[in-house]
Amino acid sequence: MSRSLKSLLYVALAGFVLISCHKQEPDQVTVKPSEDKALLTSMEFNTKMNPQMVSKSSCTKGNGYVYASVPDYVDITKLVPSMSISENASVELNGVKYEEGQPFDFSEPVKLKVISGTGKNKSEYTVLVKYGDKDIDKKAYEFMIKYSIPGVSVSVMKDERIVYASGFGLADVEHQVKVTPDHLFRLASISKTFTAVCIMKLIEDGKLSLDSHVFGADGVLDSVFPGVTGQETEVTVRNLLHHNSGFKTSPDPVFDYDSSIGTDEIIRRRALGCMVEKPGVKYSYSNIGFLILGRVVEVVSGKDYESFLKEDVLAPAGITDIHVGGNKQQRRPNECIYYSQSGTNGYGNNMPVIKALGGLIASTNQLMDWLAHIDGKPGVPDILKPETLDVMYHTVASTNSQRALGWSVNHSILFPGGHFHSGNLSGTATYYVGGTTEGMSGAVLCNSRSYTSGFDTDLVLLTNDFTQYFKNY
Repeated sequence: MSRSLKSLLYVALAGFVLISCHKQEPDQVTVKPSEDKALLTSMEFNTKMNPQMVSKSSCTKGNGYVYASVPDYVDITKLVPSMSISENASVELNGVKYEEGQPFDFSEPVKLKVISGTGKNKSEYTVLVKYGDKDIDKKAYEFMIKYSIPGVSVSVMKDERIVYASGFGLADVEHQVKVTPDHLFRLASISKTFTAVCIMKLIEDGKLSLDSHVFGADGVLDSVFPGVTGQETEVTVRNLLHHNSGFKTSPDPVFDYDSSIGTDEIIRRRALGCMVEKPGVKYSYSNIGFLILGRVVEVVSGKDYESFLKEDVLAPAGITDIHVGGNKQQRRPNECIYYSQSGTNGYGNNMPVIKALGGLIASTNQLMDWLAHIDGKPGVPDILKPETLDVMYHTVASTNSQRALGWSVNHSILFPGGHFHSGNLSGTATYYVGGTTEGMSGAVLCNSRSYTSGFDTDLVLLTNDFTQYFKNY
């Protein structure tokens, strides 16, 4: 039976029940079920209702949310929305019937409810209005709706100066906390770039070299893993940074493990004795390689990884809000909640164990500060010497021309001259880029990760959209 025929039959039956059961009062209006809707078709903040605005701001709607960005000169506590809703329907804002033309406070999330004429049908939305650039912000809203991402943070820097920083959506859905560019997000594999800088700092201080062996009698980790022989003794620090150490990478030795065991036991069980290639011969993205590099940092520096990172790398730059993450109970006050998709567990990873390869947390604003201190430009003092930075960014692997020492480089289309990295964990997706030839840097951090085809590409493109939009600022 066709949908239209079903609708007609439903209306006919409904009419029969009304006639059979009671007398129709003269002043009552019969509303057809097909017309008793509760839809929000569109919403905007226009100049007619908001004279302080020089141009209207249309809202982006999807997944039960309504997003909008307004200029920072607008009083967000006194905005007048213009809404298109179903015929005979009414609207409630935060549980109170809304009278058209009345200003409303949109500084915090607003619950919008559309109620049909009979009151039988309802639709609910969370309205999130923020200060920002409505044209470029729309791309972030569309990305969030397409991939069901609750919260996103974006910061963009031009020549060591932040030109745009904003939060989108919710850092904590349950408590309706809006994202800010100072919210902490898990960085996932962006953490590897911090480990690379730690290694380069030790090299600069003369405590290590790129060609230092990691295992074996003359290896950096011989005291931790004594008696290693064979091809493992040929692995160098350079091999680990270039992802061509030869260790097994599939299934992933780090994530395919009992989360109760520690770093050394993972290396002992899943790396040593598990080589599949001769070192330096084949590129294979390696989480276990950076797990090992984290131990190199600790053994050579004499400090645990987080202490060395904070005290010897971040503190001299004045960066204080980058940390090793934890579980949900260990969440920091300004850290977002992570929302899993496709049956994954956003809190299933042991963050202290994966710290050197994917366990750090930071905000997009802190990432911009970090990138400004490792860009080789004369304005902001750098953590490393120019020659050290040059080696880190320009020593490209023979096995992969887009891999420098811990960083991705030479993007075939985007980010000319830049160094960049992505990151993915359950409940987390990240991307950042620094030092393009146009002087642009940018970061996009998400508190969820979609497994829909095209997500990773669209995250990169979103980062590019923001850096390109603000390159003339």
